[in-house]
Amino acid sequence: MQNTVVTPADLKTALMDIRHSAIELYRFTEKLTLLKMVTQVAIQIIKAVDTIQKEISTLSGEALLDALELSKAVAFLDEIVDADAISELESYVLPFAKNLDDEALTCFLSEVTDKVEAKYNAMLEKTHEFNALIKNELE
Repeated sequence: MQNTVVTPADLKTALMDIRHSAIELYRFTEKLTLLKMVTQVAIQIIKAVDTIQKEISTLSGEALLDALELSKAVAFLDEIVDADAISELESYVLPFAKNLDDEALTCFLSEVTDKVEAKYNAMLEKTHEFNALIKNELE
């Protein structure tokens, strides 16, 4: 492992950015049955961020890097960027929408799916940035 260039404050900021994006996604999708799978991903990410924040709250230097390298929550965030919940959502919602006779309702479902995808992608982008930050430090 190399000497750390990333400060605990940098990590805290990156984690808060992920958490904020996940909360936005959660609030947009909560209590909507068709969007339940996306809501669950947002909850998992919020929990992972909270766990990482607890794990590293008092650490710095090599101890911080070691904790990040061993963290199951960090590993989860690394894996989640490859998950494709939006494709699953689209494969569920869009065929359903196409079977509707109401063009306005079909358009509405497509618009909602697009908004969910934008929020989901924003959350994944923040997660990807955090993962890159960590990987640069651990290599």
